[in-house]
Amino acid sequence: MAGPPIASMAEVTDLILAVLRQAWLALAGALVAVAALALLSQTLRAAAGTALAARFWVWQALSGGMAVLILTIFGLLGAPALARAVQGALPASGGCGPVADLGALAAALIAALAVLRLLRATFIAVVWAASGGSAPLSAALLEAAEAVFGMLLAAAASPLAAHFLGAC
Repeated sequence: MAGPPIASMAEVTDLILAVLRQAWLALAGALVAVAALALLSQTLRAAAGTALAARFWVWQALSGGMAVLILTIFGLLGAPALARAVQGALPASGGCGPVADLGALAAALIAALAVLRLLRATFIAVVWAASGGSAPLSAALLEAAEAVFGMLLAAAASPLAAHFLGAC
């Protein structure tokens, strides 16, 4: 009795990328929901400040609302654009056979994980900004830089190592 057919590397990668796309959609939806609640909270805070003639509350609410809005736009528009730009900038793999495929597929997976990590860090920054704290956006930018470096290593180092070891 034969078992199920073994899937190719590309099929497995497509399946993992589909799961990561669904995770991105869920996280993006949560980000939009939290941002909408934060903007509502800041609007109510500004209205209360206006009613009490507390200009400091009004300005604090306006700056908090703008921070939430800017962070949300950065997360929803910046993360996918960053992944597309880095994927397009990667050089074609110089390897041969499955080593070249492995490098390209690893770079694609690292890009998908990078977008999720960047969106997660942006989500945390929006939650911090919504609560009135300082937003740790530097963590999101560090995670993006780590992802770019990982993608370059995956796309370039695998073929180089294969040539060095004599696999090609």
